[in-house]
Amino acid sequence: MSPQEEKEFIERAFQKLKERGWFPGQEFEPSTITEQEISAFEQKHQVTLPSLYKAFLTSYRLPQSDFNSICSVIDRDADGYLSPLWLMIDSPRTMDDVSERMEILQEIRDFCELPEDCFRNLIPIGDWGAGFGPLCIDLSRPEEQADEENEQTWSLVWFDHEDFDWDEQYLGEDGLLHGREAAPGLKVLLEWYFYGSLEDRFEREEGTRLSYEWYQETLKR
Repeated sequence: MSPQEEKEFIERAFQKLKERGWFPGQEFEPSTITEQEISAFEQKHQVTLPSLYKAFLTSYRLPQSDFNSICSVIDRDADGYLSPLWLMIDSPRTMDDVSERMEILQEIRDFCELPEDCFRNLIPIGDWGAGFGPLCIDLSRPEEQADEENEQTWSLVWFDHEDFDWDEQYLGEDGLLHGREAAPGLKVLLEWYFYGSLEDRFEREEGTRLSYEWYQETLKR
């Protein structure tokens, strides 16, 4: 996508999320993060953020609440198994918020006695399953090269916060950590969670019409 197409895709994503009933009675605040802040962040951490993630950071902020999560239907595996899953996605006020998330990962590195710089490919953007563990962009797997049929190419990965044998579970021969595959990339993640792209198919296959109210009811079960 061109920069303009990415901007339009992100703006439409937030609009669709609102149309689907999420954060009723609340407004999405325009982001105050600037391109200059992002450039300073990239220089500080010696990384290059995906352009779509930059468009996300500079668009809007989700309303903040005690349980700032979204639920939608995702494609759980290569066999096309669909399932609802909660997601916490970060909505930073500044790039310092992203840096703080990265520092938490570094604390885990120290705790697990992992190799230096093994996290340099990871940008934390939320929590998979709204409690499973940190969801990250794996910069060593460019989103534009992702193959939806090959999970080894997916750029969004997560790490189980209850299992800290990360050297055995996630450390690759390249000296970098590569988590469990979550989604092919940010575009697909936003299609799942903001656009609700798989909900109609889930209704046809499972006979259940999903709505904001239905998702809220799952929290009581």
